[in-house]
Amino acid sequence: MKKLGSIKKGVALLLALVLVFVAGCQAISGVDLNKAITNSLKVTSYEGEQTLSVQLNLSEEDLEYMDEDELAIMKLINSAKLELTNIKVQDDTHVSYSGKLLLADTISIGFSLKMSDTTAVVEIEGAKQPFALDMSEAGLPSLMGVSGAIGQSVTGGPADASLVELGKEVIDAISGYFINNLPNPDQISVNAVQESINGQSVSLMKVHTELDGPAIWTWIKKYVDVLVNDRAGLDKMVKGFVEVLSSHPEVWEAIGEVNPFDQPVVLDGPTQEDTIKELADSLAEELAYLQEELQALEEDEDGYFLETVFNKNTSLKTDVYVDSKLDIRKQVVEATIMIGDTEPETQMSIVIRSESQKWNVNEAVKAEAPVVSDNAINLDDMYDLNGYETLQWFDKSSYAYDLLKNTFHVGVQTATLYTQDYGNPPIITPTNITLVPLRDVAEQLGATISYNKKTKQLTLFDKATATTITVKNGSDTAIVNGKSVKWSYPATTVRGTVYVPARNLAKTLGASLKWESYYDNEKYLVIEREVG
Repeated sequence: MKKLGSIKKGVALLLALVLVFVAGCQAISGVDLNKAITNSLKVTSYEGEQTLSVQLNLSEEDLEYMDEDELAIMKLINSAKLELTNIKVQDDTHVSYSGKLLLADTISIGFSLKMSDTTAVVEIEGAKQPFALDMSEAGLPSLMGVSGAIGQSVTGGPADASLVELGKEVIDAISGYFINNLPNPDQISVNAVQESINGQSVSLMKVHTELDGPAIWTWIKKYVDVLVNDRAGLDKMVKGFVEVLSSHPEVWEAIGEVNPFDQPVVLDGPTQEDTIKELADSLAEELAYLQEELQALEEDEDGYFLETVFNKNTSLKTDVYVDSKLDIRKQVVEATIMIGDTEPETQMSIVIRSESQKWNVNEAVKAEAPVVSDNAINLDDMYDLNGYETLQWFDKSSYAYDLLKNTFHVGVQTATLYTQDYGNPPIITPTNITLVPLRDVAEQLGATISYNKKTKQLTLFDKATATTITVKNGSDTAIVNGKSVKWSYPATTVRGTVYVPARNLAKTLGASLKWESYYDNEKYLVIEREVG
């Protein structure tokens, strides 16, 4: 278990490094790469395109333990690719793009997004109607489960503009410490090149970096060491960060929180200087702890960790193209994470490749405006739906429908009842007939229950199968879609809950029935079906 935990930590470190793609550096051949990274964090508008692909090669050992459905999903993911074209970012709330999701080299699902500060419209190939989402301060908070009574704080309001400005100032405050301290990789080169961007030849500086696993590990340790040793830079960064947050009271007001950095000093209470020192000390302790953790991983079990994750077959390759304004115009990043030894039984790999290019960076860009049609599906309503109900939105002959139904099985519904449940456990009668609580099963399968006080009958309506079942306490006759059906045991009330025979109920609802075990001698009953 310890080895597995170490491997997970290593993969997390590598994936984090992919995000830092170029491993920021001191100026090389006249190109200030740290400035280029900082500029990339401040991009507010651009046009472009991007491709992201993932290839997952599992070991024979991993494949052996997968069932048929899991293998089908792995086959799809093994060569997944996301293509985004016609990207237009006008600002942080006005965006549009088209795209394709490619799976298993045979499946292609097109889609598009058009978003403004008030509305987002998504079209998916195979969907019968477009999907619409309210992005305003009235709609988005309710979608996220928070109150919208904090004023114009979600999109389009004054606080939104303040958040954009705040973000830029925060980047300025922290970049000196986190970005300028990035060390140079051992293998890095810069060359002047001509590249095609949006069909036009552009003069760029190409920054090429190529690292294997051991070099990546060395770079990570060097970076953490530099951060730990730069206490003056840390103090300056924290001070600047606190000052930025203190200077935007409108943001704190908009999100309904008290600005912790702008409170009157009480007797013997902490000053802002005390707060800054406390934050800096805390961050310094975390960095020192990370430094110790890296050292411990390096010494773990005679180099097992480094040999398993940061080996020679693990690599990171990047090509970053920078223009004369130090804007990143094009980038190609490929990360290969090889886990395990060279034996196919235990070796697995992940290859992540990203290619992108941008033009009209920080210039006037007009995103395509969303238009909500009369037949658009409101995504705000999706949380009230059962999984199978989403299938009705898609054409049955489409790839999207096939994936949802036959690969991801969104129509699968399961009711689980534990024998040790102190509420309403399943009951086995002396004649070995299993009884289950009708309401509990109905709710877990997305059906509804109603009670008629006059007739004292309980009625279950199952929308998925358009089935109506009516039972009455003490009677072994159920009314199924208007027809009388004799069940194996009468409906029985136990502690105020109506129980019915499990096998009869499952069959009527088109479900299977089975007992499963856990903790050796504990059992639970599973009622499962696939609808849609």
